[in-house]
Amino acid sequence: MREMKIWDLPTRLFHWGVVALFAVSWASAEVDNFTVHYYSGYGMFVLILFRLLWGLVGSDTSRLSACFSTPATLISYLGELVQRKPGNDVGHNPLGGLGVLALLSLLIAQVATGLFAQDIDFINSGPLSGLISFDAGNQASDLHHLLFDILLIMIGLHLTAVLFHEGYKSERLISAMISGWRRYGDDGPITPPTLLPAPRALIALILSAAVMAFVVWGLPRLL
Repeated sequence: MREMKIWDLPTRLFHWGVVALFAVSWASAEVDNFTVHYYSGYGMFVLILFRLLWGLVGSDTSRLSACFSTPATLISYLGELVQRKPGNDVGHNPLGGLGVLALLSLLIAQVATGLFAQDIDFINSGPLSGLISFDAGNQASDLHHLLFDILLIMIGLHLTAVLFHEGYKSERLISAMISGWRRYGDDGPITPPTLLPAPRALIALILSAAVMAFVVWGLPRLL
């Protein structure tokens, strides 16, 4: 067995940051603490923007382009999925990459609908709700709740897949997302991916925070 570093620090922090903020958003909505709910949503907004930027200019395994697979590659992977041995993917496997794109898309829609959601009593409404009609704001609120349920299903599928790979396939995906390092057999990949230094991600994070601040607090004042 040999180890190879496949995940950079920014990608790992993004992953666990999303986990934490999703939990906070869920819990705060359940107890009607919408101040916390708003700010956890703003944090999620920043993380998603960061992930999109890092997916364009970041490390090899963090690129969004690495999440796409051809139909032939996906079919070949599905055929190997039943084999009880670790895979040799550097980064996300073909099915996992599609899952990442699906989860990112749902999170984008979840944040967007939250920004425009309109509360029936005008107390707990999104910062951009005043830019659209009351009916459109109510529809955004309904969709926000529906997307949350869909996200729970997707997260359940994600956790099931992780447990399958951890147990049946003996792939240490969780530890890899913590440390960045993954073990491979002698027949595994030889060339490690190019991982960019973490300080470069700080520029993307600052830019993402600036865009969030403008959209949430600046845009309503301008319009």
